[in-house]
Amino acid sequence: MRELMILGVFAVTAAATPAVAQVTQFQLEELRAQQQAAERRAIDQSNQLQALENRLRADQASADLAAQRAGPRVPRLPYADPTVGAPVVTPKYPSMPDAALADSNKRVQDAARNRR
Repeated sequence: MRELMILGVFAVTAAATPAVAQVTQFQLEELRAQQQAAERRAIDQSNQLQALENRLRADQASADLAAQRAGPRVPRLPYADPTVGAPVVTPKYPSMPDAALADSNKRVQDAARNRR
């Protein structure tokens, strides 16, 4: 009897094993849904990455244009501007008294009237 019981347990176990190994339709649909969700997430991540790369390229192009528009950098001179802070020195031009200028002008006028 004991042998029969062991044989019966073995038969039940053998019969139950394929049933446990079988996947139900619900589980298959659930796995497909999970795969589709994973694909959508991968596509969404790929799109976000591509959008970020495009934004980075656009920002770099904008920075390049701004740098070109600014022109070349001119180095600063190591010395100070000579027009700032320099003392004003008035030149000493030769001066002539007014009487001497008037006398010279009179002689030029007389010479211009007495032409030959």
